[in-house]
Amino acid sequence: MQINSNPYAQANVNIFEDSSKNTTQKNQTKELSLEEELNKSAVEVSLSMGAQLILLMMEASKTTSDNSEAQKDILDFLGGKVVDDNFSLDNIGYEGKPITELTKEEASELVGENGFFGVEQTSGRVANFVLGFSGDDLEKLQAGRSGIVQGFEDATKMWGGELPEISYQTQKRTLEIIDAKIAELKGVEASPREKEEIPTKVDITV
Repeated sequence: MQINSNPYAQANVNIFEDSSKNTTQKNQTKELSLEEELNKSAVEVSLSMGAQLILLMMEASKTTSDNSEAQKDILDFLGGKVVDDNFSLDNIGYEGKPITELTKEEASELVGENGFFGVEQTSGRVANFVLGFSGDDLEKLQAGRSGIVQGFEDATKMWGGELPEISYQTQKRTLEIIDAKIAELKGVEASPREKEEIPTKVDITV
């Protein structure tokens, strides 16, 4: 029987096996991270779209009834509670009183042109959330974009298949910001209009 007595050969085999295991573990961690970030992006968008709809209903003096569990989460979120383990009005930068306690006029102001849940601030907030965790990692950025699209689809289904116009405008603006960054990372030349109108980072003031 032949015995391999070369310790260096065996050491090289062990190193190769350890390296393969480490690579597999890193890839699994990266996949999990992308999945988590995609989910966070989806939740951020879904909550924002739901918030816009509720605020518009408050503005029109309408109320919701027969709420699903998902709709209840949004109402809890707007009432100042933490939902989905991470999201609350506080940690997205809102400093006013609970939204469910607003007057009709205050609700209208929040979804107005310069309001916290208006098109510019909401799209900037969601885009910055994705840009913040992705940095210049194209794969993460694309995963975040997928999360934004998924969140919008979830919100649309949750609220009966249609959202108010402000939500579609917000989604369009958010994707414009993300797509501009993707084009930049890919080295694709943006049009002059895109360069002027679509920032890769948005300054949000409350």
